[in-house]
Amino acid sequence: MVTTDFASIYKGVKDKVSKASFSDNFVATQITIDESSPLYVRVEDKTAEVAPYEYNDASFYIDSSAKVFADILNGKKDIYNAIADGSVRINGDAAAAVLFIRAVF
Repeated sequence: MVTTDFASIYKGVKDKVSKASFSDNFVATQITIDESSPLYVRVEDKTAEVAPYEYNDASFYIDSSAKVFADILNGKKDIYNAIADGSVRINGDAAAAVLFIRAVF
């Protein structure tokens, strides 16, 4: 179970990404939790890398509170509903974001 602390969310993202299947297109996203804790997912040649750092020039950015993102990772909240209600914000390349979200969530 993913909790609201950054280490748990980071591990939850790594677990989700490790189970995802990606195309061979390059994509990079930065996920920022509570406006201060960034992590990134970078996919290249169908291989994903997840690290607890900022990623400059990401394809798109995901911003969320720890509570909402933990709920998404735990399957208690649907990411599409979270985007629709504004509790998850996405900025940048919408097409890349859609492909990434479909693969991971």
